[in-house]
Amino acid sequence: MKPLIIFFLLSFSPLIAQDVVIIVNEQNPITEITRDQIRNFFLKNVRQWPSGTPVRFFDMSDTREERRYFLRQYVKKTPREVDLYWIGQKLYSGNSAPLQISSDAMIAGVVSRFPGAIGYVSSAFTEAPGVKKISIKKD
Repeated sequence: MKPLIIFFLLSFSPLIAQDVVIIVNEQNPITEITRDQIRNFFLKNVRQWPSGTPVRFFDMSDTREERRYFLRQYVKKTPREVDLYWIGQKLYSGNSAPLQISSDAMIAGVVSRFPGAIGYVSSAFTEAPGVKKISIKKD
């Protein structure tokens, strides 16, 4: 019976690790954001913060399970739908997808360099200089 329990725990452990935390540059005055705002920033439907600072969104790489979770929960699209969206955007408006970065530390590093930066990291992320976690408020 114990091997069966271990199998289920291992099978579902990636689901636990998928959760993400939204981070912004520490100079950004906001402390909370809605899922709709995140989606609009990611898709470049909204390009400025309320302060007028340009938004720079940083994405995780395709290989990260957290990215699939983020796209499903915040953008409401599959990775394939997002790829097709950005192909269309590039062709018709010249917009390109957010830069994809492979690790939490690297995402925190680039978010710390740009005042209008926003990104997401795994729930295991603790803290990094120049960035802050923001909470998600109800839409």
